[in-house]
Amino acid sequence: MAMPNDFTLSSIWDDFPRLKTELKEVIAVINDSWEINFSEIDQAIRSQLAAGKLLRPALTLLFTELSVEPDRNSHEQAIKMAASVELLHLATLIHDDIIDESKLRRGSPSIQSAFGKDTAVYAGDYLLTGMFSLISQVNKPNLNNQVIHSIQRILFGELYQKQNRYNTENTFENYVQQMDGKTGALFELAMFYGIHSGTRNASSTINELVNEFGRKLGISFQLFDDYLDFSNNGNLSTLGKPKNQDIRNGIYTAPVLFSLEDEQYREAILDLLNLRDNISDQQLDELQELILATSAMERLEDLLYKYQQDLNDLIEKLPSPDLQQNLQRLVNKLIKRQS
Repeated sequence: MAMPNDFTLSSIWDDFPRLKTELKEVIAVINDSWEINFSEIDQAIRSQLAAGKLLRPALTLLFTELSVEPDRNSHEQAIKMAASVELLHLATLIHDDIIDESKLRRGSPSIQSAFGKDTAVYAGDYLLTGMFSLISQVNKPNLNNQVIHSIQRILFGELYQKQNRYNTENTFENYVQQMDGKTGALFELAMFYGIHSGTRNASSTINELVNEFGRKLGISFQLFDDYLDFSNNGNLSTLGKPKNQDIRNGIYTAPVLFSLEDEQYREAILDLLNLRDNISDQQLDELQELILATSAMERLEDLLYKYQQDLNDLIEKLPSPDLQQNLQRLVNKLIKRQS
């Protein structure tokens, strides 16, 4: 199955020429890993794939720098693992849109809005079969448990989010657990693939370091999305969805949770949040103004700065200067959304 002729990688990879070449290999493997044979659905999925940054496959490929005793098969296996993690990611996005009844994904109509929830379920499930097919082609038995564990964490994060919909008493600590499942798990899995692409398993020390880096990168990535959702820089292009959609869906992100701790504005914010999905566009604008009047965004900026410093500290502990340099550049692009 071929991608559209005008398919181009995100400009975020222009500064990573070797990685850009390898990501094209990943796309080729993804193209050969599934085809539903319903042209409109195939095209919709390909369009969503083309709109993605391929961040998780890139992390797999970057972290092959820490693989132990790679052989001639290691590169091919790393490409397949990188492709599998993107298929898993895309499947979770399709299923997310069903639950949230999202009309847009990555700036285009979501599968569920274009073809219905039943078709979207089947499409997401089919992508999962492609993911497992690729993993089965990689001769690494230890991957299975890690994949299962990661999917369990993703599902836990989704269930945690569902349990806390419209919960104005939710805490930021609980929200971090939610992010750890929904975002951190896939980041960690992608890096796990990379460090285990060689002929021998990575050491426990490297495993622990990479897991911590993946977790904090995932949380930072989500927190920056939260920031963009309330900032003047956030728009359909940067977010891939309408601003403040999470509020309508009862998903209260960091700015909302922080603003609820401000006694001066708490009651007014609660009055609007308690409208749930009946909140109007005008009331959403009013709610955003109230949140911006609190110190929520400043707190979030401070938190993002702390996470970025933590990520820098972890990068310095990695035993590869090339990986350190590439990760530093990538983190700067992701947390600041520079491209």
